[in-house]
Amino acid sequence: MPNDLTEVENQLRSASREQRRVQEYIREIQQHLSQDETWLTMNTPATPEYQETLEELLALQAYIAELSSQATFLEDVMLDLTLEQAYLRNPELLLAS
Repeated sequence: MPNDLTEVENQLRSASREQRRVQEYIREIQQHLSQDETWLTMNTPATPEYQETLEELLALQAYIAELSSQATFLEDVMLDLTLEQAYLRNPELLLAS
């Protein structure tokens, strides 16, 4: 049992680290998106690189959606691991349910 608890705690720390990394990456991309949006509003479609910037913006928006999904999944994993950790620390909880 102690090894199981240690493994669950390690997985929980790993999932938490990964979720923080994903959330930080989302923030960085959102800053880049903001810059692209500002550039697009200050320029016309005839401006060189306008179409390229617009395509980049759309691709980054789609990528943020994927990363957000990944962050939500990691949150669910962390919730499951936290519950498992509680059961391993206090097996009586399992018997009470």
